[in-house]
Amino acid sequence: MSKLFMYGTSLEGIEQLMVMVPNFQPRRSGVVINNYFNCEGGVKGCNSVINFSNRCNDCEYIHSSFLSNMDKVRYKGLINECFRKIRNYSFKDRLKHLSDSFKGEVFLNSNHKERFYCVIYEQDLHIYDISSRYIAVIFLLTSDETLWNLLEHTVKPNGFDFNKCSLKQISTEGYAIYQMAKTIWTGKESIEISEIADVDLIDDKTFKTIINASLITRYGTDIFLITK
Repeated sequence: MSKLFMYGTSLEGIEQLMVMVPNFQPRRSGVVINNYFNCEGGVKGCNSVINFSNRCNDCEYIHSSFLSNMDKVRYKGLINECFRKIRNYSFKDRLKHLSDSFKGEVFLNSNHKERFYCVIYEQDLHIYDISSRYIAVIFLLTSDETLWNLLEHTVKPNGFDFNKCSLKQISTEGYAIYQMAKTIWTGKESIEISEIADVDLIDDKTFKTIINASLITRYGTDIFLITK
């Protein structure tokens, strides 16, 4: 059953706009954000979505073994490799600021870290035995306390039920995190590069959360070992 009362009528589009979080545009055709995180060919050369491994099923590109020697891996290097195909200059500027200000901690703060590991512990999961996509979504949802309180019940050991949640109390930043989590888990575009790049729409903490979740999706849980 549709969530829209006006589904199938001429007023459906208006109702969709009325229930949207302020400042976010309706989804439309264009650049698909998840293509950027996984494929050497970029959006023109590959139609793959975020997947479990580091191999692109469409173009057969195998991502470089950046994490084979953790002592030599730097946060800035991962950022540059993961997002080098993106041509949005505002996004690039934010990436540079993020990498330049990195202090050796992937989590936002101690509360974020505690919530994240509590979920892993309570579900009796080993962080290296579950998919990087699952880890990335947990990382995203636990970064915002209000969002986590609303969506905690939707988290299952085998996935997430994003349809069983209410976002009435959510902030613009929380909504961006929620949409990024849906993008990673479902492989369907729910947020765009231009929205992530917008400093008036998404603050620096939320931007860091989204970028680090993207790194987790692509490179796995070794991201947590990066300190420089």
